[in-house]
Amino acid sequence: MKYLVIAAFFCAGPVCANGLDDMKAALALLQGQGTLRAAYEVRETHTEFDAKPLKGPETVMAVAQVVDDPAGLEIRWDRGLLKRAADESSVAKGAKRKQALSQLLGASSAPRLAVAMNYAPRLLQSLSISQFKSERADTYQGKPARLVELVMAPQEEVNQNVSIKENTIEARFWLGADGVPLAAVTNHTIRAKLMVFMSYEKTTKEEFTFGVVNNRLVVLKREMQGKEKGPGTENEFKNLYTMTPKL
Repeated sequence: MKYLVIAAFFCAGPVCANGLDDMKAALALLQGQGTLRAAYEVRETHTEFDAKPLKGPETVMAVAQVVDDPAGLEIRWDRGLLKRAADESSVAKGAKRKQALSQLLGASSAPRLAVAMNYAPRLLQSLSISQFKSERADTYQGKPARLVELVMAPQEEVNQNVSIKENTIEARFWLGADGVPLAAVTNHTIRAKLMVFMSYEKTTKEEFTFGVVNNRLVVLKREMQGKEKGPGTENEFKNLYTMTPKL
């Protein structure tokens, strides 16, 4: 019995911390003070099934040079790319507008790129609403890793016209020996009722590849694909975002 008490005492400490705790501790050390220069590429593909005639799949892509340092964040788009975005938005009045490129550039905002270049703070926020599910020994790219499974419950805004039936994220993280995430896969499901009689559903799968550069957790690759169906809309999407550091 004495030995059982001693074992329980040690398991109450850091020695028996689970993968979620170890990941939080490792992320807290990545403060992102260093400078990061990188090439950022985004590629988005959408298919709209509710369009008549069927619209898609439509693919648009863009590349930017980005620098994040203590002075701020700089994003440099090619002049030709900016001109094409401006041209597609300035079609004759009454004609059908094609704004895929301009919308993509608008969505690639400074806050979004700043998060991708220093992802630890955002991930820590997500982990704060996560529940530990399980972990086991696994491999990632042929090397030993810890596979940690979590369930997340995103906070929802109060809306009298929307009744959320399901909003869950199931996540898997592969951790290195130091507890830093190497990769992750998340599956997000949203089901809701709009104005009582209309339904909305969206499923999204995201795959992440991470790397540590200059004390930053960088999202080197993020692939997102999913389906969305609701009143007046039905579409599929597949987006790819890559960040290539310049060392």
